[in-house]
Amino acid sequence: MEQNKKRARISATPKNALTQNLNASTSEVEEMNDIVITKSVKEYDYILSNGEFDWDDYETSFNSKLRQNKHVKTLSSNHIVYSHEASAQGMYNLINNASLSTYDISELIEGSIMVGKLHSMTEKWATVDVDYRELLYIDVAKEDRNVIGQYMPGDTVSVKVLSNRSNSREFILASITEGNKQKTFTELRDAAETGDTAFMGTVDSMIPGGGYIVKVQGIDCFMPGSLAGINKLADFNSIIGTDMYVVPDSFSERKGTIVVSHRAYLQAMIPNMLADLEKNLNVVQSGFVTGSAKFGVFCEFNNCLTGMIHVNDLSDEWAEKHKLGRIAPGTPIDFKIKQIVSEKKIILTQVEPKPEVIDNSWEEFTKDLNIPSVVNGTVRSVKDYGVFIELHGSVVGMAHVSSFAKDVSLKDAFVKGQSVSVEITKLDNDTNKVFLKVVGA
Repeated sequence: MEQNKKRARISATPKNALTQNLNASTSEVEEMNDIVITKSVKEYDYILSNGEFDWDDYETSFNSKLRQNKHVKTLSSNHIVYSHEASAQGMYNLINNASLSTYDISELIEGSIMVGKLHSMTEKWATVDVDYRELLYIDVAKEDRNVIGQYMPGDTVSVKVLSNRSNSREFILASITEGNKQKTFTELRDAAETGDTAFMGTVDSMIPGGGYIVKVQGIDCFMPGSLAGINKLADFNSIIGTDMYVVPDSFSERKGTIVVSHRAYLQAMIPNMLADLEKNLNVVQSGFVTGSAKFGVFCEFNNCLTGMIHVNDLSDEWAEKHKLGRIAPGTPIDFKIKQIVSEKKIILTQVEPKPEVIDNSWEEFTKDLNIPSVVNGTVRSVKDYGVFIELHGSVVGMAHVSSFAKDVSLKDAFVKGQSVSVEITKLDNDTNKVFLKVVGA
């Protein structure tokens, strides 16, 4: 009986309210119902014996189910607000000692770009909260799947307002794809002024005149062929369909086109690449030929580095190819780093370095040597001004022409490889020179 009394009391008041407003619209009636019911309900009528509020009994006392007000910001997802009063947010803040803001946006403008949070997403519709009094709706079927597919509820998104409410549609329509495009275009245009920001793009197609269309998050950008790599590409079609980082280079106000450069990104990577190379000089590197000249072969490797292999540092196989002119750009090639002179000069080699040999010939020859001394040697070469004679290892001495008789012809008297006895007359330890006199000459 007590429960029936409560229901009669609650239902009676809304009925009177409705009778007094027969000409009101449906939405106005629903709002008035909420107001009157809120004022008529006494909280203690629905308190259970354990002290908790009986929501089930409370909801069954109404002909319509309570509707959650999703526009009220709460401190926890467990907090649910059913009031649709204009003061609902303020009351929630007061009860929970919070300072959450109410709607920050008073008006939406068609064509404007807004930032909000993805509220929900289904196969057909997505909703975005931009701090307006209602959510913005996204028609998923009309969105770019590659763009919208990267977001989940709770993520921050940029949207473009397409159209406001109309007679045939009672919600605001927006687009994440268009909003993302506009946001990206603005970022690319601004980055073109500084040239210090890289974006991931996809080389979509090649166009006449040696250029490419690169798609960056849905925006078509132009990349000249000369900016597609550090060096001229051996195969212009090889990069179509590939993903690469590009740096905005310039923006044409007249054409509305953004020019991007993959080369600028690669150049920025060179210092780090060189630092890694310094630590691994003995590692075999793989690259490809970019060109050749009489003195060597030019190679590109690690996407952004260029070096040269001198003809003397080519392997026998590659030396033969070079001699016959059979090395074409784009040919794969292996090598090692011989020396890093600078960012623009890297010396490469295919020949293993010979082990360093320590020459102790001078120390061995001069040890316990008395001046003058007579030793045996071999003629190495004969010049007009003297005869050069090998003494020990790499030690070579010279008998000056002044030490011979005036009528002696050195080239007639000596031949290369001839054994001779010589007298050591003087040593110069600073220059490793040995002064000789041929015995009997």
